[in-house]
Parts: sequence; C-alpha cells; structure tokens
Amino acid sequence: MPRSIEAIRIVQEPLSGSADLIDLYFRAYQPLGDYFYRHRAEVKAYLKWLRHRDPTGSFIAYDGPRPVGFIATDSHWDHGTVGAIHELVVDPEYQGMGLGRALLLRGMAYLRARGCRECELWVGERNERARALYRNLGFQENGRWGKWVRMTRSLDDLPEVLAPEALTARPAPPDPGP
Repeated sequence: MPRSIEAIRIVQEPLSGSADLIDLYFRAYQPLGDYFYRHRAEVKAYLKWLRHRDPTGSFIAYDGPRPVGFIATDSHWDHGTVGAIHELVVDPEYQGMGLGRALLLRGMAYLRARGCRECELWVGERNERARALYRNLGFQENGRWGKWVRMTRSLDDLPEVLAPEALTARPAPPDPGP
C-alpha cells in the first residue's frame, strides 16, 4: 500500500531485467489487455533493449526499496533531434498520485538536456488514462498505426519547474512510532 507521493524517490539508473521490474511491468499492463509482452523472457529482452538504446535515459521510482514506476527514454531516436519515450510504467496502486506525470516530466527534461527538440511516444488507442495525461502535458495526436496512436510534443517550451530537484519526491519523514 503506497504511503504517499512524497515517500517516493525517482532515481536515474539503467533498467535491469530484475524480477522486480518485470513484475512491475506485468502489474501495470495487466488491465490494458493487448498492449504488452506476455512472457517474462520477452519483457526481460525488452528491458535490455531499452537499456541498450539509451543507458542514461531511464528513471525508476522507488517507494522504499520497491520499484513502483519507471520511464525509458531514447535521446538517440531519429538522429537525436526527436527523443522517444518508449515506456512509462506505474504500478496500479500508485496511479492517480502524480507519479506518471513526474516520471514523464523527468524524461522530457532529460531529452531536452540531451539536445532533442521534440518528443514522441506511441500509446494504445484504448488507453484513455495515459492519453489524457499526455494531452494534459501538451502532447498532440500525430498519426496512427493499427491500435497505436503517435503523440508528439515540442520540448522547447517545458516549464522551468523541471529542475531535477523539483521532480524528485522527498523521502518520507521517519515514522515516530506509537
């Protein structure tokens, strides 16, 4: 059970194929039906591919030692002018708390710092919750392919609040006990 968004810290680190991240991936995608890999070996290979694409472009959210979300970006997409968000995953228990937004903003700030001028992502057409988040942050639909919707956003006008310290949730104060 999540304590609060303030208890979560976001850390820039390469994705691993750990059981914790694979389990997180499955928990997040289970309600979405047909938008995800079904087998552990596929997810492990996918996480390895994401790490290979941009080893410094991923951020993992932790509640204590437990990973509860991550974003995988790619600053080398389309010759480095367009940055890609390949994956945004938030544990269902932590959805609706602003964690997806914080991860997305962190990822976009990273892409901008790496020289990307635009950001793109693909989202399932029936994933209305994610599409609403992306629209709220300035993404616009810019094409379709089968069940996928391409969304893009300029990175030139990100708000200044995107300083790294503004996006890293502070650790929760120690529990004073009974």
